[in-house]
Amino acid sequence: MILYFLRHGKAEPHHGDDAGRHLTDAGAEALRRAAVLWRRLNLRPQVILTSPLVRARETAELFREGIGSRHEPVADARLEPGASWADLAQAMAAHPDARRVLFVGHQPDLGSAVELLTGATSVRLRPGSLACVEFPGVPEPGTGEIAWLLDPDLYASAVDG
Repeated sequence: MILYFLRHGKAEPHHGDDAGRHLTDAGAEALRRAAVLWRRLNLRPQVILTSPLVRARETAELFREGIGSRHEPVADARLEPGASWADLAQAMAAHPDARRVLFVGHQPDLGSAVELLTGATSVRLRPGSLACVEFPGVPEPGTGEIAWLLDPDLYASAVDG
């Protein structure tokens, strides 16, 4: 099984309504540039699960458009800030046939899930970062392997180079 963890792109400053924060223009543009790499990696999640917060939903939609997926993002309250791996696993359980799942959410939640699943001591997910974790079977703590991690600094060079 393959799980992808995509932190939402760069968002507006926090001024009270955290849930309503949109991606900045620069954050959305960086995600559009990222699509070049995402397509090269032939990403094909069967389910795109996203936090219901605006910036995460916008990120999930830019991802879907960027790779040309027919799968609409599914907003799930279990991915709101403060989510644990148990929350993510419950959201994923609602899609039992999916073997490739993308989670779009927040830090430190996604990084903590990757750490727990792989045994890594520290995983840095900046806005727009995408991690791929592979499992020999059912995802369980300590059984995953980080296949790759894309830092958003790579996205500009994907377009330029």
